Amino acid sequence: MKAMKKTKIILGILVLVMLIFGIKYCVGQTSAEKLKEGDLIFHTSKSEQSPLIQYATMSVLSHCGIIIEKSDGLYVLEATGKLKLTPLQEFINRGKGRQWWAKRVIDTPVKVKYSHLLGRRYDTSFKPDSNLFYCSELIHHIYKTQFGIELCKYRKVSDYHLTGLKKKLRQRGISLSQEVVAPIDVYNSKKTHSI
Repeated sequence: MKAMKKTKIILGILVLVMLIFGIKYCVGQTSAEKLKEGDLIFHTSKSEQSPLIQYATMSVLSHCGIIIEKSDGLYVLEATGKLKLTPLQEFINRGKGRQWWAKRVIDTPVKVKYSHLLGRRYDTSFKPDSNLFYCSELIHHIYKTQFGIELCKYRKVSDYHLTGLKKKLRQRGISLSQEVVAPIDVYNSKKTHSI
């Protein structure tokens, strides 16, 4: 019990430090008016798993989606409980401090095919090739299958910072040898650039 409390305190301190760094990092963020279909958007989620993702990846980024343009405005295609379209402002409002980051992959106009993905359940065990998706896997999948661009390589779960997290990973059916892609991996891709 004491070890779990200690782990939670350490996680809390690390997340606080990352959030402070993240506020500095966010200065000069792009305006929403510059976003277009296919752009990638990132934020710090308020979900229960967000601090764990932040700790494991040593990043303030814990959630991401892809911009979709519709006749009534911009939306974010994202994997949450189910894959869905969320109005852009709602996505921004849901992030901690309403801060967000954006990256672009392709400068020319693109159209993302997404209707066949809507309604699929969120992949809580982060398994590759399960026909379910988590947020960064969804972005990676879309760019690889629709545009022939592999944004980044998948990494083994064991490559991330897992001190104090291994039991929780086992409970969710996540093995240390399985390969995943995190929001920060996509964000840091050499195939993306700032807007």
